[in-house]
Amino acid sequence: MDTSFIEEAMGRRINLLFRLTMSHMRIEMKNLGVGAGDYTFLIVLFFLPGSSQDELSRHIHVDKSYTARAVARLEKMGLVERRADPDEHRIKRVFLTQKTLDMEDAFFQVMKNWNNTLVKDIPPRERKVLREGMDKMMENACVSLYGRSPDPFIPNSIKRK
Repeated sequence: MDTSFIEEAMGRRINLLFRLTMSHMRIEMKNLGVGAGDYTFLIVLFFLPGSSQDELSRHIHVDKSYTARAVARLEKMGLVERRADPDEHRIKRVFLTQKTLDMEDAFFQVMKNWNNTLVKDIPPRERKVLREGMDKMMENACVSLYGRSPDPFIPNSIKRK
């Protein structure tokens, strides 16, 4: 079997970066009272307050049962609250609590610091190429898995509410 692709395998590198990021977040988010696996839900909710659990699942690319467990855990920790949708009572909308809103600066500083660590010594032009390449890989993966482009969550394109 030809294994020469292993040296160039992107998935291996992405997987390692994910694991290193989760290790970092486990340490840093613990100081804020947030679990390493839960911070991505909070990111979406900072930009899209009142998202439904289905919407959270789509934005984060996780299954609905994982989202339900994460939201229940975040609710128990006092970081989010669920409210019935005024138009469709079967849908629960998820909102950040004041406790979470109060830690917004520290929360995003943790992520900014980690991003700065990751891109240290990489010139801006190369960072742009890396972002574009990773965006294309995400597109390829979503088309392969779901037959469609990703439902992107790009915070800078969303106006804060």
